[in-house]
Amino acid sequence: MKKNTNRSRNLLHNHPLLRKGGVHDKSNKAKRRKEKQNLRKAWFSLSAQCVLRENHAAA
Repeated sequence: MKKNTNRSRNLLHNHPLLRKGGVHDKSNKAKRRKEKQNLRKAWFSLSAQCVLRENHAAA
């Protein structure tokens, strides 16, 4: 004869929506955008220094 147990189960134990937890990082889109911003800042600062050097040398 089979034993019937009336144990209550945790129905949320293996729920797919609860597997999304974890470390909260920046999204890949945000990381790419930040890299683009940093690259533009670097290029702008380099180009600004070159322009200032050329103007100073010409004067």
